Amino acid sequence: MSVPTGVTVVRTELPPGANIAAELWRITESAGHRAACVELAHGGFGTLRYVHPAVGAERPAYFSETCEPAGPCFVLGGSATVGTRDGAGFAHVHATWIDEHGRVRGGHLLPETTVGAAAIEATVRLLHDVAYISDTCPETAMPAFTPHARGQATSPNAVAARLRPGEDLHTAVTDVAARAGFRSAVVRAGLGSTVGARLRTGPGRIAEADWPATEFTSLTGTVTDGEAVLTASLVDRNGDVHSGLVLPGQNPVAVTFELYVEGTRSGAPTGAVDTDAKEAEG
Repeated sequence: MSVPTGVTVVRTELPPGANIAAELWRITESAGHRAACVELAHGGFGTLRYVHPAVGAERPAYFSETCEPAGPCFVLGGSATVGTRDGAGFAHVHATWIDEHGRVRGGHLLPETTVGAAAIEATVRLLHDVAYISDTCPETAMPAFTPHARGQATSPNAVAARLRPGEDLHTAVTDVAARAGFRSAVVRAGLGSTVGARLRTGPGRIAEADWPATEFTSLTGTVTDGEAVLTASLVDRNGDVHSGLVLPGQNPVAVTFELYVEGTRSGAPTGAVDTDAKEAEG
């Protein structure tokens, strides 16, 4: 399910003390938009409440009990989809971080998570022609963001998509780019769940996440003439984080996957406007 759109890229910082989900919605709404795809980096968490994937009693992919680390945690990276749920601003956020014990951890951030003493850097891709709406998916009985068109896109240079259960992640990325007419494209700010995961982590080395419940905290890469190279970070049902190259044909979507693909020309985005938060809000 994909929607073409124009894009404005905003590079900003989420200030200390801010509620992450609320601040991302504020940035999006104040710029006059109803959807955004976001990459997070650096900075730290204040209150951090999260869950990681787990096997549920009635479904194979669910959430763990809520985790709340006691000490400071510092952001390594993350992704967010911003839109609305039940008519109010809402953000779906996955991230990886270093915890108070020096371990790399990751998961699905709960809405009360805040920024700590160090601001979190955010690259916000404001989607001109998309409304992201989170509803309960009838197929999985789980919440999922779906992109909806806001009128007719006049100068689309990107695509916002939802990948449904069972689609192979690698194949779906190339299909979305091809249908959009992108011979060359970049993938940014992707997040979602897969049935396990298999990544290449070095010459002859394959990492396999303990399945079935796995959540990607980021998906980035390129597509050139129908060939995709994708890198990812993800967290498995034990809370362990894995990173590497996504293997084609071996990472089927579980509940949903939120995908952003931007067309490029000669290595540069095709028409995306790069600005800062103050200009965008003005």
